[in-house]
Amino acid sequence: MLTRILNSPVVKSRDFKLLAGAAFFENVTRGENVLLGWVILELTNSPFMVGLALGIRHAPAFFLGITAGTISDIIDRRRLIQTLMAGAILVAFVMGCLLFTDNAALWHLLLIPAIGGTIHMMSNTINRSFVIDLVGHEHGLQGMSYLGLSMRTGGLVGALLVGYVLAEWGAGAGYFVISIGCLCAFLILILIKSPGDSAPSRTGNFTNGFSELWKELKRNSTLSALVLLVMCVELLGFTSQALLPSVARDIWNMGPGGLGILNAFNSAGGILGIALISLFGKGGRQGLGFIIVLHVFGISLLVLGWAPSLYVAILAITAMSGCMALSDLFSQTLLQRLVPNDLRGRAMGAWTTAVGTAPIGNLEIGALASVLGVTAALSIHGGVLLLLAVVTLGAFRTLRKI
Repeated sequence: MLTRILNSPVVKSRDFKLLAGAAFFENVTRGENVLLGWVILELTNSPFMVGLALGIRHAPAFFLGITAGTISDIIDRRRLIQTLMAGAILVAFVMGCLLFTDNAALWHLLLIPAIGGTIHMMSNTINRSFVIDLVGHEHGLQGMSYLGLSMRTGGLVGALLVGYVLAEWGAGAGYFVISIGCLCAFLILILIKSPGDSAPSRTGNFTNGFSELWKELKRNSTLSALVLLVMCVELLGFTSQALLPSVARDIWNMGPGGLGILNAFNSAGGILGIALISLFGKGGRQGLGFIIVLHVFGISLLVLGWAPSLYVAILAITAMSGCMALSDLFSQTLLQRLVPNDLRGRAMGAWTTAVGTAPIGNLEIGALASVLGVTAALSIHGGVLLLLAVVTLGAFRTLRKI
């Protein structure tokens, strides 16, 4: 099996390995969920405010996702991600300085992470299109799997490292760690030489880019349905992340180090899920695989809400995060298969816009947890997600066959 992996055209691609390495270091920034969630919870003692802060951080995805995808279809993706990473270094460093000197006000914690979130949203949108530029459609699923594996591993390291630094030296030092991660990613990205053999022709202009995507969405009903499904899964499933600080502190009486451990398992589940797909997945019936993942996702949320012990909760978090990773992997690959090559960036932009509805879900689940409790909020979201999965299995025949 190791020989098969090492002989894979994806692994042999120098520029793809550099992209995956940069993605590892960039995703140390996922530790910001630990930092921001804990600081806001300590400052306001409100799960709703945690949801608001995380929602604002992810809000740019909804408004700028298609814009980012359109830009990536007409401009060299290498230059874009290099420029974005330079900006990410600066934003994380500024936030670290404000927290380290005790000059950070609530509005800083809401505004500056939103700027960083915009940068990372654009970078991730472009990276996912850049994968197929480098490895081609034939190896797209494997390339996306390895990229996702690298991203999740970086998230695991970031959660553990940032959680430890937060507990020992405070949130300011945690943001300095994130800044260093972005610097390492930037230094790796500038080594990438090729735009990729499967890069789009980069014809057309920014204005036409929007109209071309809109025409494709109207013409391709499967594409439109999949974008809508991704949006629903984001609202029901992914927004459960906003409750992890409350799960750690209010249910299991854990401190910031404990929250970092929960987030580490959150990343570990994603790593395990993607590793299994990258090793054993053959690329067929991806639509059916996506639907199966949604069923497990809903069940894991229900188990987390009613977990009788911390160990069961950790298992549920691991399964939940694995489903998150696989849901992303399948939906991203499916969307790029459903459109012409010159629209792949915009397809990823549509995906980013769909997941950009997270602020609505973060606010909703935060409010629900404040009124009914964390257990009830997780149970309601898990039950509705499971119902959505059942309906999708029965109603979307075309998706099952892709």
